[in-house]
Amino acid sequence: MNNQATFVFTNDDYINTTTIFGGIKKNIISKDFRGGRVSNIFGATELDFTNADIAGVAVLDISQCFGEVKIAVPNDWWIESNTTQFFATVEDNRTNAMNAYDSKKILVLRGTSVFGVVEILSNL
Repeated sequence: MNNQATFVFTNDDYINTTTIFGGIKKNIISKDFRGGRVSNIFGATELDFTNADIAGVAVLDISQCFGEVKIAVPNDWWIESNTTQFFATVEDNRTNAMNAYDSKKILVLRGTSVFGVVEILSNL
């Protein structure tokens, strides 16, 4: 992401971001995150959930075309990807992803990615 990105701290339980030819970085600190929506058109979004928490299941809808989404999550969150990809990828690059296999904290990714990347990380 370029250095033109907007950086935001939020304790909202739901997030909604839209980027078109730009970038945004959000540090989510909600202790009851429930979900949200990310839309990118030639844009980049970074979401840092390492200081957040969820109870049960949270759903993040991602719609992007020529975009990039980087998501950093705590080690005890399980990620379930139910996205549709056209010339796109979802990559789980966390160092301890299997530690969350039996976790009750589940982040579900839904949506469509066209010529895009969704990357799951341990930290940003």
